[in-house]
Amino acid sequence: MERSRRVGIHRYSNGIPAVDSDSLASETLLHLYSGGVKIASLLGTPTDLAELFIGHALAEGYGLHSDGKVSIERSDSGSLLLDLDKILTPNPSAERIITSSCGACNADGLEELISQLPAFSGAHPRFTHALLNDAFQSMKTQQIGFIETGGMHAAAMWTHESGLQHIAEDIGRHNAVDKCIGMSILSGQRLESSMLLLSGRCGWDLVAKAARSGIGTIVCIGACSTLAADTARSLNMRIFSFMKPKSCVGIGHL
Repeated sequence: MERSRRVGIHRYSNGIPAVDSDSLASETLLHLYSGGVKIASLLGTPTDLAELFIGHALAEGYGLHSDGKVSIERSDSGSLLLDLDKILTPNPSAERIITSSCGACNADGLEELISQLPAFSGAHPRFTHALLNDAFQSMKTQQIGFIETGGMHAAAMWTHESGLQHIAEDIGRHNAVDKCIGMSILSGQRLESSMLLLSGRCGWDLVAKAARSGIGTIVCIGACSTLAADTARSLNMRIFSFMKPKSCVGIGHL
């Protein structure tokens, strides 16, 4: 499956076009099935698809299916059909939310949004600011899709013991997180002792995915929304946003 594809373009310089080509991030329609029943349709980059499905299942409230097998077929129209050999039953926390750019529409509704999300009950992993900043610098050098296209989100896991692991990329930030979680599950990594690193911002939806997966700490390069911050505080989680070499913004459990 292709991560990117070169496409013919006109490249403009001082208003003058010239024929050229450029690498664009691949984006494909993905249909997720469980026992022949469709559970979701996503737009995403067609790489690490088994990891995407396994991670999506846990992060969206269908449970842990580390032994699941994912078959992949291409339809006549070009979309990809992913079928997991498990029967998935969502819990109430997997209810779909129509998301906006900041996370969960313009209304607050915090109590309703978090009522079915589990609080983090583990011990928060230890870290130092310098180690986390180094992890992000290393992550940047390994974001091959972004280097090729300039248009892909990334997510990764970090632990004090093992450092940076399971870097995943996708045109969609939600998919990148699902892939990263799926990679961690299939490798046997304990998610409660891991920190989730994001190449962009953190909205409510990504906090919800982390909560369902048992992850207590999110670290991001970008901003954090109000609902993400309030949810982290309510669920004993923590978010470190605007991660820079010498500073960051801490929200929630410290």
